[in-house]
Amino acid sequence: MRNKRMSLKVQARCCGTISSLLEAGFTLAQSLDFLAVQMPRQRERIAALQAELAAGTDVAAAFAEAGFAPVVCTQVALADEHGDLTGTLSEVAAYLNLLQESRSRVWQLLAYPLTLLVLLTVLQAGIVYWVLPQLTMHPAGAMLPQIALCVAIIAGVLIVYVFVRGMDASRRYHLLRHVPIVGGIMNRYYQYEFTIGAASFLNVGRDLGIYCEYLAAMRQGPLAELGQRVTTEVKRGSSLSTALDDQLVPAGLVQLVEMGQAPDLFASSVATYARGIFADLQVQMNRILAFVQPLMFLILGVQIVLMYARLLLPLYSVIGGY
Repeated sequence: MRNKRMSLKVQARCCGTISSLLEAGFTLAQSLDFLAVQMPRQRERIAALQAELAAGTDVAAAFAEAGFAPVVCTQVALADEHGDLTGTLSEVAAYLNLLQESRSRVWQLLAYPLTLLVLLTVLQAGIVYWVLPQLTMHPAGAMLPQIALCVAIIAGVLIVYVFVRGMDASRRYHLLRHVPIVGGIMNRYYQYEFTIGAASFLNVGRDLGIYCEYLAAMRQGPLAELGQRVTTEVKRGSSLSTALDDQLVPAGLVQLVEMGQAPDLFASSVATYARGIFADLQVQMNRILAFVQPLMFLILGVQIVLMYARLLLPLYSVIGGY
């Protein structure tokens, strides 16, 4: 039975530690033994991973059974083909750390305004359902439409979240790629994943054609669809640069292909370009995070104005009548 997904922090630590140990000369089995000692809380998962590997399961499937995220399993599967597991796990650890830091910042930015929003909502409910009825001798109902609307919005968001989370990677991508901001981040993420995988293949002497053929053999996902399309077009006689004209392939990578560089230079160029995409992802996420807290305070301000207009003004009128 597949284990529950590990937290991003734990996954990043596992990948980073295994990468460091492999670079120091440890085997994968020895690295996992060390990891079980260093992270005793994850010993059961690591034991499950070791059991899968001992049973002959491929490394990517074993990582999936242990509870690693799809991005980790995809890159590990690519590493199983090109052979650079050390570099792959190092890159994956850096990306997972970026995601973890972004999520932590979101919660840090939201903690204060969300606390104020909850307290304000409780205050509203107290005024509507306790203070006003005692002063006016009428049942409370002034905020009932607003409360019903809030409940409907929250329920709608939860339903959409559960629905989207239940989709496979391909369907989720095709649904969300047109959503402002989210679609841009997703495209950039898949461009990074495609480019860093291509760099790993090139570094061990493989070419982009073989890389796309391997992607095409994957079970599902946007990159599998991309690999299938590129492979089909190349077989039909299209040039590789023409076949790579896709939303998930960064334009800069296509330009590098068209430059016709020597294999070693081309591999170094693609690896450097992949690191640039990663830096762009960091910048984009930081820009989005910069708007999170101001947006929450704007919502909080609107809530205060609504409370004043719908609750306090009638309350002042009642008090003035005495």
